[in-house]
Amino acid sequence: MSKRALIIGLNNFTRPSWRLRGCINDATEMERILKTTFGFPEEEIKVLHDEDASTQGIQDGLDWLLSDYACDGQDVRVFHFSSHGTQVPDQSEYEEWECKDEVIVPYDHDWDEPFRDDDLKEIFDTIPDEVSFTFIADCCHAGTIQRALFDQDIEFTPRYLTPPPEVTRRIRELKEQRDAEADAWAAAQLAQMLQDVPQEEWQAKMQEYLALLRRRFRENTYGVIPEKKHVLLAACEDRQTAADARIEGEFRGAFTWSLTKAIKEANGDLTYDELITRSGANIADYDQRPQLECPDERRELKVFAPLNS
Repeated sequence: MSKRALIIGLNNFTRPSWRLRGCINDATEMERILKTTFGFPEEEIKVLHDEDASTQGIQDGLDWLLSDYACDGQDVRVFHFSSHGTQVPDQSEYEEWECKDEVIVPYDHDWDEPFRDDDLKEIFDTIPDEVSFTFIADCCHAGTIQRALFDQDIEFTPRYLTPPPEVTRRIRELKEQRDAEADAWAAAQLAQMLQDVPQEEWQAKMQEYLALLRRRFRENTYGVIPEKKHVLLAACEDRQTAADARIEGEFRGAFTWSLTKAIKEANGDLTYDELITRSGANIADYDQRPQLECPDERRELKVFAPLNS
């Protein structure tokens, strides 16, 4: 059995104002859990903190993580990322109607050359189907800054970098352009569908049109994980922020804390579906909803287990 993990915790960045406080604690706890509960060998766990988690450092770490497969259904790979997330203007048609790319923030984050979700998707697409791969993203994927708790007063920092004005402006301009294109497309589709249609049949045609629109604009929360292959555990919905907060006397990512708490309580014996349910319950007071994205059959797979277990 091949077990390998890449764990990244970033408190400090090239810009001191971006500093977080709970990410290295997250990485330390995740490393301990993988070793003691799931039997990951120490030499098969690579941990990157702060300046080691540069763009190149993360790329090199992923190259190491996603290699040396036996492809016998026994390979397990885990990528845990604890840091900031943010957004930049979309550079491809992958997220055509979103107008923005989600971005993970390495130590040397560059707004002009960010580490995009498109980059992660390209890397993850190469993982063989026989590999049990889990990506744990304890970072924010969108820009709505909200309260950490509904009715408690704690120290809290969102794990989200607000884009500078010029980046926000480019996103807005791109959205305006694509909204105009979408309106023109929708009008053309509707005109074509209702051409020469008797009025009494319009209602049925309108329902067909609405179904077409839903398919065209269907929500795909992140898209970095191939829908039919692997597992994504995300700290929050794509329009929420993730909390970096003082919990039980130390700074932690609320999501990583909630995951490790659930794992310890079950001694690691739980499925991904059970894990995300218990994680959500553990941080029910926080204004973030953890997400699980994976094929239906992998929801019942034991956490960090090989596919042929």
